[in-house]
Parts: sequence; C-alpha cells; structure tokens
Amino acid sequence: MDRSFCIAPMMARTDKHFRYLVRQLTKKAVLFTEMIHTNSILFGNRNKLDDYFQIENPIVLQLGGNDPESLSKVCQMAENYNYDEINLNLGCPSPKVKSGNFGAALMNHPEIVKRCLVAMKENSSKTISVKIRLGINDNDIDESLDDFIYQLSETGIKVFYVHARKAILDKLSPKDNREIPPLNYARVKKLKKDFPNLEIIINGGIIDYFNQKKEFSELDGIMIGREAYSYPRKLKNIDSNFYGIADANRSLSDITKNMFDYFETLDNQNDIKKGLIHMHGLYNGLKNAKKIRILLSNSCYFKPAKNEIIDLINDNFKNVA
Repeated sequence: MDRSFCIAPMMARTDKHFRYLVRQLTKKAVLFTEMIHTNSILFGNRNKLDDYFQIENPIVLQLGGNDPESLSKVCQMAENYNYDEINLNLGCPSPKVKSGNFGAALMNHPEIVKRCLVAMKENSSKTISVKIRLGINDNDIDESLDDFIYQLSETGIKVFYVHARKAILDKLSPKDNREIPPLNYARVKKLKKDFPNLEIIINGGIIDYFNQKKEFSELDGIMIGREAYSYPRKLKNIDSNFYGIADANRSLSDITKNMFDYFETLDNQNDIKKGLIHMHGLYNGLKNAKKIRILLSNSCYFKPAKNEIIDLINDNFKNVA
C-alpha cells in the first residue's frame, strides 16, 4: 500500500460518511477508521467492523486497547473484512483513554505493546502498524523514542505513523495536545535515518500539502488530520501530485449531488445528520458558506435543501470546482 498521503483517524469525524465524501475527491489517499476499542467490538456492536464501503480502499482499521487476547480476537474477526491494514493507537492523549491505559499511555509500557503486536500479527494476514507520539510527559525524545521504536520493530512491525509532538497527559486536553506541545519535524526525520528499513509517515500541523511534500521527501508519507476535515476541497489534486494518476476533477456541485444521492440510500436519520455535518467544510472559504451550512443543519429538510444548495453553487460559485 502506498502511504504517500494519509488522512488521520479522528474521533467523531472519520466515519464512513466522511470517508465517502473524501472518496469524491481522491481515489488513492489512505483512509482510517475512527479508533475503535476492542471491547466495543467484542462486547458491544460487532457491526462496527462492517462500517466501510468497497469504494473506500485503501483503508486502515484503527484499534485501541491493551489486551493481547482481545486484540487478537478482533484481528481474527477483521480477516473477514476488506481492510488493508490494522493500526494500533499508541498516540491518543485523552483522559478517558489514559485512564484505560491505552493510547499514548502505552508508550511507557513497551513490553505490553510488544505482546499486543505479536498477538495481532499472529492472528492477521494484514499489515499491522502503529500510530505514536514522540513521547509522553517527561520522556526524553532522543534516547527513549529510539529505544521504543527498536523494541517494537523487533516484533516485525515496519510501519510507524508519527505525530511530531509529545503528548502531555493529565495536564493538557486533547485539543491542547494537538496545539501546545511544539512540533519537532527534525526528530521524525532522524527516526528515518536511524531506522531506514522502517516506513515512517509524519503527522502533525501539516496544512500546505504540496510544498510540505518536498519538505518531507525523505519520509514515506504525510498524514493530515483536521485540515483535511475542515477544508476537504484541498484534497482534489492529491492523486495527481502524490500518486501520478488523474484527479477525479469533480465540480463542487457534482460532489454535492453525489453526497445527497448517497444520503438517499440511508435509512437512519442520525447517519444523515452526521453526513450533513461532515459536508460543512466543503464550503469553507466560499461566499455564502454560512447560508449553505444553515441549509445543511436540518437533516429533516435535506431533500429540498439539495436543490437550493445546488442553485447557490451554480449561481454564485460557477468558478469553484
């Protein structure tokens, strides 16, 4: 799988409806599910694994958890689904995740992580990867990070998605952890020099996709989070710039029509509501974007809103694709 351009897993954002929207703009970008805890699959809604469409590939299933047996069971279940890769989250800094001793908190427990990864690899034919931070709290990001990567690579793991910040647990909120700890791109680049046999994909603060592609040319890919969600139209030239294939070149009105046609296939009103919210970013930066977002805000009104929004696009945004 070519990981040149990836869209990060984001809770309450990268669900199947947003991924359907992204596929209107790029065929090749690697998509992630939201992080799903193993317990929610094993003891809750097993249908969570079925939340994808064939149109979404390449797609990565991201799991949260710290129990090798549970992770192995979910990996076995995932064999029946068309995911290209299974990723273990070792970077989420939220208090809830930390209290469950998974996510970023596991960076202090490499032996547990190794047992988890070995169990996952033994029970899956898919690529197993990890998403990490540079460290947590007072960890030394030079010695401790290299040691952590080395220990995990001993299990045979070769794909590392690296958020180029530390996670400060307990003291900072998840939002602050995305903004306050300083970015350290140089440290991620050094990882690639220290471990040239591993795939290193960089994440964190990347907003100028095409220029930063050059900045990170020695790495194996870049991963975009909130910027892709807030401004999905920026994805429209990804395929040609990162993969050398023709872009979809769908107009904004065509993308809008496709999304509304998709909503017509959904029976659940909550699903429609989520999908409409994900569309808000499509119109960011445009004149009358606020009016369009208001029209999108009533999921019971979405059918008549379609024609009104298309009219706004055709009448006022003829030069926007």
